[in-house]
Amino acid sequence: MRTFKKSPFGVSIRAIKVKKDFPDKNFSDVIPLEILLNIYLNGNNIATISCSPGNLTELAVGYLINSGFISGYSDINLLRLCGQEVSEAVKKKDHVLKIEVSVNPDKLPSGRIAGETKQYVSSACGSLDRFFLRTDLRKIKDGAIFDSSAIFNLNPLALASQNEKKQIGGLHNAAMFGPDSRLMYMAEDIGRHNCIDKIAGFMSINKLDPSNKIVFTTGRISLDVVYKAMVMAIPVFVSNSSVTYSAAMLGKKIGLTLIGYARGQRYNIYSCPERIKF
Repeated sequence: MRTFKKSPFGVSIRAIKVKKDFPDKNFSDVIPLEILLNIYLNGNNIATISCSPGNLTELAVGYLINSGFISGYSDINLLRLCGQEVSEAVKKKDHVLKIEVSVNPDKLPSGRIAGETKQYVSSACGSLDRFFLRTDLRKIKDGAIFDSSAIFNLNPLALASQNEKKQIGGLHNAAMFGPDSRLMYMAEDIGRHNCIDKIAGFMSINKLDPSNKIVFTTGRISLDVVYKAMVMAIPVFVSNSSVTYSAAMLGKKIGLTLIGYARGQRYNIYSCPERIKF
């Protein structure tokens, strides 16, 4: 029988377990909680994100950076989670939360906010609207060279560091590592893109240099993830899942090293292999 520690990521629910050739069995399960986070920028509701109720400050900051609203955490004058604490909101079954962000208007890119269309970002995939609206692709700097053995270590290190997924399942995670395979930050969420935004927020808040970092994700690396990597200027993105063809082509164009199926003693490099030393 599984036992669960109390977690803001999960909520208990009565369910019925059905197995072939076994009678139905009622039991109490813990499943991932999904909340709606409304992000207000200078009083305008610019996005509603379906996400897990953790690291919401990092998520909001990372979303604003990766969507082109701000260049970094230093642009923000005020950031506050409005209303009840997350734990109280969950207890009262109020799963809609609000974060207010205030930025000097002259810090906003020209044309942003005025007439801005509100975005809904589901837990299934990120929004590509920003990508198609913005064509200012930029190259990722060469950055550090990473040893091949370090890539082999990422999947087991990330799996060992998961806290919420071990308890409730149903979550993606993304982890940021230094060149020595040292885990620096772990983000878990129901949305794979939310995990990436949380890392972006953490990096900007803590003023970290991206040029010698690796991001490992359990999610598929698609076009929207590559665009986030470009904004974050992370030179190497690794997944234990797949990399789409469009992502690999864009990775080559912007100088991003993309690695997929990194599990066990294998992985595939789909773009810019020169950053990996064998």
